[in-house]
Amino acid sequence: MTTTTYSVPNATWPNFEVAGESNYEATIRALLGRLAKDQDREVLTEASLVPEPDNPYDLNAVSVRINGGVVGYLTRDDARAFAPVLHRLAASGVTAVVRTRVWGVIRDNWEGTGTRFNSNVRVALPEPHLILPLNDAPSEPYSVLPWGAGLQVTGEDKHFDVLAPFAGRSDRSLLIVTLHRRSEEKARGGQREFVEVRVEGQRVGELSAQSSKHYFALVDHHREKGITVAAWAHVKGSALAAEVVLQAAKASEVDNAYLNGAPVTVPRLVPAARHYQVPPAYNGPARPALTERPKSSSKSAPAAARGQAKKQGAAAAKSGCAVVAVGLLGVGGGFVTTIHQLLS
Repeated sequence: MTTTTYSVPNATWPNFEVAGESNYEATIRALLGRLAKDQDREVLTEASLVPEPDNPYDLNAVSVRINGGVVGYLTRDDARAFAPVLHRLAASGVTAVVRTRVWGVIRDNWEGTGTRFNSNVRVALPEPHLILPLNDAPSEPYSVLPWGAGLQVTGEDKHFDVLAPFAGRSDRSLLIVTLHRRSEEKARGGQREFVEVRVEGQRVGELSAQSSKHYFALVDHHREKGITVAAWAHVKGSALAAEVVLQAAKASEVDNAYLNGAPVTVPRLVPAARHYQVPPAYNGPARPALTERPKSSSKSAPAAARGQAKKQGAAAAKSGCAVVAVGLLGVGGGFVTTIHQLLS
């Protein structure tokens, strides 16, 4: 299956702790480069979130990978919470990409016998229900503007019939909207120019005169390229009313790499479902086979062996790789993970 990437919007600073970094010291140190004692270094980069339904320790496991190398895992609780949306992406041949902070330092160890490497990895993620938009991407050629500070859309009350299906599902939801330059006659003469906001081709409001000025150049630039300007927006409300907040970078905030690059689009996904066919992705060590314990093993097992087992168990618990009794069915060489089982 060909894999495309999806840069997760709605998250600008790494806020989720990654677990198990100590097991991937070599990969992390290679990212940070050579460090002297007591010298710490931070790298801001991007990481892929890769579900591992074939992980022998946790069927919900999600590895965090930079340049293809694992640097840790989402904690068990976080992996469980994000499983439905990440599994849908993976089943669609799409990998979620997030902003990531990697930090490391070399310090004296506790025993005073040498040094040890300490590291920390964090990823930027919104709440699970804010990773994907509720509506479909535009049917015409388009490009999505980079995420930006919120701007209130006006006149939504006149178009609640369009927004009603998306309002009230949660505290707020993510939409993909399009921006269009419009003009109309003023009551006292002259022309009023503004940016109209649409959802799936239907008007849901407009930007104020002052806010519209920040997007005229972007709309004109994209029109010359034969594409429509799309943007992220939040919708919140209830069965009675809704409001829309545009989350789009202004013309002065967009860099030339975006303006001159290929259009930014949202991948087409398989329909939302209770379970998905998720391809296997685990590439770590196999889980040791379970053997029947001798009757006297609790007393006669070597202390070193018991200590090693305890250490491995603690590491697995820290990285979220605990065994969960969840059904897994092989289908077409992939794995079907049942979402209602994952969330139970």
